[in-house]
Amino acid sequence: MKSTTAITEEPKQVCDLCGSARYLVFATRGRGGSKLTTVICEDCGLVYTNPRPTERENSKFYHTSYWGAYKNQSMPDERFFQRRLPKIRPILAQLRPYLKPGVRVLEIGCSVGALLWSMKEVVGSTGQFIGIEPHEGHAQFAREKKGLEVHNGLLEEVSHKLKPASFDLVVMNHVLEHTISPTATLVTVKKLLKPHGHYVVEVPNVEAPGSRLSHFFHVAHHYSFSPRTLQRLAQKSGFAAKRVDSLDGDLPGTRLNAVFEKPTAAETGVTTRFIRDDANERAAALRRYERWYWLTAASFRKKITHWQRQRM
Repeated sequence: MKSTTAITEEPKQVCDLCGSARYLVFATRGRGGSKLTTVICEDCGLVYTNPRPTERENSKFYHTSYWGAYKNQSMPDERFFQRRLPKIRPILAQLRPYLKPGVRVLEIGCSVGALLWSMKEVVGSTGQFIGIEPHEGHAQFAREKKGLEVHNGLLEEVSHKLKPASFDLVVMNHVLEHTISPTATLVTVKKLLKPHGHYVVEVPNVEAPGSRLSHFFHVAHHYSFSPRTLQRLAQKSGFAAKRVDSLDGDLPGTRLNAVFEKPTAAETGVTTRFIRDDANERAAALRRYERWYWLTAASFRKKITHWQRQRM
């Protein structure tokens, strides 16, 4: 990884979380050696790609290219759907307390509908389950093969079709890090939720990347959250943070799973002190993790754990 240096040129973009234009450059290459600049905000510690693609570029990528480039699955099939089921088991377990009879659920970035279908199986016909998926092939599979109601597009492209304050639960499973503006995403989610509705989100944990950093940073992930930056994002967007937990994946602590609640109008306006991540400390922690990953043969242990989880 390239050593951390303070930026000396005019910043390309500001931090989506705190609006600061000050950042440290942490790395200039991403997965597969691709040209990708990863920075750390000097004022709040958010790790993000700078520059990010435009909204138009991002939309085109997820409508046409993402699943083909990421999993070589532009045209998914039943075998691909079955392979997704073990991957969603951990978050499904986290969601079960919210899956009550009559619940109305929205999943943003539902792919072929493995999680959406599984939630529907838990509740049965008393609930309503709606998905949003930008890739037409995946959205079509979910609709035609699994009988799910899935809108084709990004959240910002289809949210106008959804009734405000109508959902009990909104879920984003490893999707928030792909958005151009997490702040705008959470503002939209909040509008769609009923008062006291819940937003359950899971993202990779930058405190425990779970891979070599040259693999962790890649073009599809525009943001890398820590527990503090994820909680601050929720509070900034008007949510009450119920919990933010680091959970195990293929390696310890690689998943951030959080539950945020939409307060009523009478409950809003409570000021909360934000606790920032320090940019230099985050950079040093990332370098320590990189050394730990190689010195402990974590890549080998990761393969074993992944194989075991797939067969649970």
